[in-house]
This record gives sequence, C-alpha cells and structure tokens, in this order.
Amino acid sequence: MKPPEFDEKNWKPVPRVPEWPVYQPEALPIGWRHIGTFNGDPQRSKYGWKIFYDGCHLILRDVNDDPNPFNGKPFRSIEQYEFPIQGARWFVDNIKRFFLKPGEPGALPAHKFSLTEYCGDEKLGISRLADCYASTPGYCFKNQSRCGHPNRDLCQRFDMSDEALFKEGGYLALFTEIAERYERGEL
Repeated sequence: MKPPEFDEKNWKPVPRVPEWPVYQPEALPIGWRHIGTFNGDPQRSKYGWKIFYDGCHLILRDVNDDPNPFNGKPFRSIEQYEFPIQGARWFVDNIKRFFLKPGEPGALPAHKFSLTEYCGDEKLGISRLADCYASTPGYCFKNQSRCGHPNRDLCQRFDMSDEALFKEGGYLALFTEIAERYERGEL
C-alpha cells in the first residue's frame, strides 16, 4: 500500500501548549507530588524514573549525574515528559488496541502501527517501535502538543521496551495504578 501524498495546502501543525522549564531536582515546584518510581528498565535509566503529579499533569522525570565519558567532568542529564493526568488511562486503554485482530471492534487497521487522538486539550499518541533502544522492540507514548527537551522541534516521546512495559510491575502496571488512583480521587 502506497502512503498518501503530502498535501501542503491543507496541512496544519498540531497546536503546542506553552513550554515548561526542565526543573533541577533540587528545585522542583512545591505543588509536585511524587506518586511513583520505576526502576526496572536499566537500558533506559540507570537510576530510575520518578513520576510526579501537579494536580493536572503526569510528569515523568529521570536525572543522571554521571561523569562525561569524553572528558571525565561532571555532567547532568535530565529527561522530563508531561502528559495530562487522564493520559495514563488513555494509554492503558489504547495500548490494548495493538493486540486486537483487524476487524475486531476497536482494533487498529492492519496497516497502522501508531495511533493519535486528543485526550483533553492535548494530542497524545502511541507508536510501535521496531528498535526502541539497545535493539529491542517497544512502544512510544508521545505528547504531540508539547515540545521535547532540549530539541524543541520534536514532540515529547517516552520510549519503553516491550519487557519494561509488559513485565510484572512494569510501566503498564504503573500507568494502570496511577489511572485507578486518579479515578478514585486518591492523587
């Protein structure tokens, strides 16, 4: 199947929400509550992802303080992704669509490897990845309404290997727990 031709006249970019700063771990906003940690994906993070909730958003953060491999000087790397809190439920409900047979209710068409929809006022997506990192397949949870840090030209995308997503206590279990806690009013 040949992809459709790009129609420049009718193309409209996804509206972006205002950018957030990437906060240093010593100066996180007062209203952020730590609601979870994920340590089970050493290829993705050496120290573990911290999950925060600010009353409206799910914030995934990883901070690495390692020496620069080229010169040995201290180097801080911070990754930060922001999603509407309802995005946790949206992700949990929609990842299942990748495993339905084409033609089943809710299934993706046979030729699709990604899904994008609005969740609240932000455009979220899930994509199947053939090479997530370290030559392993996985999935990408993206917020197309927010710029990535530090590359402002690309959207935010949080990659997860299949193993880290689906293993017991993995990202799927963590997002499910967060969605259920939010729906019960426990966040």
